Amino acid sequence: MTILPLSRLLAHGRAPDHLLALTDGVPIAYGRFSAEVASAAVRLRATGCRRAALLCQDSYRFAVGLFGLLHAGMTVVMPPNGQVGTLAALGDAFDLLVDDAFLAAPASEAPSLSGFDPLRPAFEFFTSGSTGAPKRIVKTLAMLEHEIAALDRLWGDEMGSGPAVATVSHQHIYGLTFKLLWPLAAGRPFAGEMHELWETLLDQLPSEAVIVASPAHLGRLSGIAPLARARRPRGIFSAGAPLSLSAAAEATTILGVCPTEIFGSTETGAIATRRQIAGDEPWQALPGIAIATDDGGRLKLRSPFLGDGEWFETEDLIEPVERGFHLRGRADRVVKIEGKRISLTDIEQTLARLPWTAAAAAVALPGEPVRLAAVVVPNQAGWEKLAELGRFRFGRLLRQALTETQEPAGLPRLWRFDDHLPSGAMGKRRDADLRALFGIAP
Repeated sequence: MTILPLSRLLAHGRAPDHLLALTDGVPIAYGRFSAEVASAAVRLRATGCRRAALLCQDSYRFAVGLFGLLHAGMTVVMPPNGQVGTLAALGDAFDLLVDDAFLAAPASEAPSLSGFDPLRPAFEFFTSGSTGAPKRIVKTLAMLEHEIAALDRLWGDEMGSGPAVATVSHQHIYGLTFKLLWPLAAGRPFAGEMHELWETLLDQLPSEAVIVASPAHLGRLSGIAPLARARRPRGIFSAGAPLSLSAAAEATTILGVCPTEIFGSTETGAIATRRQIAGDEPWQALPGIAIATDDGGRLKLRSPFLGDGEWFETEDLIEPVERGFHLRGRADRVVKIEGKRISLTDIEQTLARLPWTAAAAAVALPGEPVRLAAVVVPNQAGWEKLAELGRFRFGRLLRQALTETQEPAGLPRLWRFDDHLPSGAMGKRRDADLRALFGIAP
């Protein structure tokens, strides 16, 4: 189906009876969507506000609010979640909150919609990174339109016309782009619900669906029976953090499709992609994106999704190879302990390779002196060894294994053993969440 520019979506439009969304099992057509957006735009203009935070549970309501705000000429502020602390941290970033309740009013008669300028700053995203402090990122709709067109050239035919369903929120740029905006532009429907549990998602899985997921969810498929061939999705996307090879293999076995991983960020949009079969597949840059490194191995890129044609420097460390690149952690995850530069990523990777561990995370705890701590998810052999040795001696065992690659300053002094690593909805891990496990308040 033809991709439509989102800035002209409701000016050009599709047929009024074209299926746009499925929410709570109820089909919603473009005609209803257009009428509700027009009505919302009138109400929003009447507020006199210029900047509105958009925060909805239901993706259809969110879409109405989003296009209502854009057609009203307002800036869309995108809180990552609705937590009281999150909204308080945004301070004066918005002067109106648009939520499900605001958008639940019946549509009233309103003028037909024209297009709007896709080059004006339209979105403000806030991402916490590893520190927890909100970082403001401004985007135009044109940036997202360019990215969506590239995604559709790569995977549009493969994804077909089935509906998008998600385990991730549309409040984040990945969920917004892959679950909502790309289907809208391509004329594919999307599901209004976000599924926290695989059982409910798979129970309601529409035919030929495209699943928009994260490593946090794809790593929790154990115990689910493989889907019959007729119920398999057309595609699965994963973003937010690299997917482990074991999780990729398990998803392929149970869901019948190898996940397509997306590497990127809120600042850059999608950068690269891979599908893991053997486990050593490099990331490959999306068409039109130029990749380079600085002297320290940091990734630099020039992307049509950024709009300015300039090189953008990241804190991601990469190793270029013939067919792409391998990720080698983050440059901003180097800490100084006892006067030594310690790579938290190196510690995590070394721990994860041990025969007793499924995953690991390292964190520096503030104080005098700075203390190094580690959170480890044991595998089956690890839980058995932990039961045999006890927590103290098991931690000593892991410390001893680290001495082969780490100086004494790089050996964790404090340990936690759990069945999962703390992470957000997108599978991203914050140092603040790790410190909280050791009693350090954010």
